[in-house]
Amino acid sequence: MAMYKSLSLQQTADLIAAVGDKQTILAQGEMGIGKSSILKMLKTMPQFKDHFFCYVDITTKDVGDFLVPKIRTIDGIEVCSFIPNEEFGIHFKNKKVVLMLDELGKAKGGVLNACLRLMQERALGTYTFEGVVFATTNLSVEGVGDVVPPHARNRVTQVRVRKPNAPELMEHAINNNWNPIIVATINEFPEMLASFEDYEKPEQNHYINDPRTVRSAFVTPRTLDKSGYILDKTMILGEDIMCHALAGTVGEPAMHNILTMVKLDTQLVSWDDLIKSPTTVNVPNNGAASCMLVAKAVQRIEKATMNAFMEFLPRLSKEAQGLFARTVMTDNCPKRDVAATNTKFATWAASNNYLFSRK
Repeated sequence: MAMYKSLSLQQTADLIAAVGDKQTILAQGEMGIGKSSILKMLKTMPQFKDHFFCYVDITTKDVGDFLVPKIRTIDGIEVCSFIPNEEFGIHFKNKKVVLMLDELGKAKGGVLNACLRLMQERALGTYTFEGVVFATTNLSVEGVGDVVPPHARNRVTQVRVRKPNAPELMEHAINNNWNPIIVATINEFPEMLASFEDYEKPEQNHYINDPRTVRSAFVTPRTLDKSGYILDKTMILGEDIMCHALAGTVGEPAMHNILTMVKLDTQLVSWDDLIKSPTTVNVPNNGAASCMLVAKAVQRIEKATMNAFMEFLPRLSKEAQGLFARTVMTDNCPKRDVAATNTKFATWAASNNYLFSRK
């Protein structure tokens, strides 16, 4: 196996933050894994708090969308100059830019050539700017039209971005209020996040997209997120509608797994009952149910309910306790302060600090 084969999304964002002011990173990865979210990751970094963030969808651009002509007079002579599209952020004087060129490999005609000075010189026409530039593209082997020729690749640093693994995606899902049923599904079926490159034959994993076969719907982090929204909106419409919509989003094999988690969710104690009777309510007896409950807890705890939940937490398995602690204390968790300022949580954390380390 090759060393240094790929980077995670967070590692890619860290690399861009470190070198992106001089060297453009081309983030290459499978569809739907969250490459576009790198821009949001950069926004959370303190060194970019005064930067202007620009997103450019290269699939929608023609050469004429970069610069447009404007007639002006120099020394009494009319000349044609060119002014830049505001999407690139070059018009912001005295302010640095973080510029993302999304779907670079799908650039039409001369559009890729128009991007080369942006990526190498931080310039467009006669305009220059300071800041970070990076680009994203799908893998050419996926067959969705992404091609970056050698002369363009030679101007950038190519990075292979891997899919998030189950713990990484669960943490993101919980902190971004994904449906807890989807979080439990990820925990129970981590093979949904595997890469097609891990298998010799497509039939070894029916969940994922594989360029060697045709699947109209399949699992990616993007479709799992959308499935959570579908669950939120269609449960009241009946199983036929809900399952049909899920199958058309993540594929039939994953739909059946999600349906299993839906039925398991109906057996869990309600949040109100848990808070009212934390020492006596039933405790989940399997990993999937515990994961679902932890996801709900991270999303729903408040200062008024945190003490009650901390009476319940030690009744869960150590694995579930660790999942709660690691997730709620991540930098981007909205409920971090609720836990961090709670005395019972601090006492529990001191006694269980080993649970904060990832295995």
